[in-house]
Amino acid sequence: MLRVDVLGANAAAGEPYLVPADNPFAGGGGRGEILHFGLRNPFRSSVDLETSDLWIGDVGQGSWEEIDVARAGSSGLDFGWRRWEGRHCYNPSEGCDPGGVTQPVAEYGHDLGCSVIGGVVYRGDAIPDLRGAYLFSDYCSGTLWAIDSTTDELQEPVTLHESGRRISSFGIGEDGEVYLTDLGGGELLRLVPAG
Repeated sequence: MLRVDVLGANAAAGEPYLVPADNPFAGGGGRGEILHFGLRNPFRSSVDLETSDLWIGDVGQGSWEEIDVARAGSSGLDFGWRRWEGRHCYNPSEGCDPGGVTQPVAEYGHDLGCSVIGGVVYRGDAIPDLRGAYLFSDYCSGTLWAIDSTTDELQEPVTLHESGRRISSFGIGEDGEVYLTDLGGGELLRLVPAG
């Protein structure tokens, strides 16, 4: 995952962007643009508007989809890919070293879906019971899940809805309410309370 400063760049001097000085490799030892690494295919990330935590849906290779979080102010986190897929050894298939790896806060197997769609932390008012929950989905199953955004421990996702849709993205309106896109039906959906 890269972080660059486009506002401080001087295009006239041929600088399309600057590398933030506090990036972990800004002083050498790697590409200065890198903020975090060890992600396979981060598909949809978002920043929590209250905490500035970075939430990442990382699409798995063979068996596991995962949700990762980089807390505000963190840098240089190794999320473990290619040694780990979710919280399971991938390469090697057993005995992988967990040292230095930031493990996912949630995972699910391909029996429940095929491609995680990273979501958002709910900060709206329409569904008070969801306030502070991280919401995400799966492209193949259309299942909408929630986890507690305040813990770094592994959590079992709570199923909120089995939509049967091809959820492809999440968004937040000016009012803080959550919107989802359905690639299968070409619709923009708003998350509302049941009933």
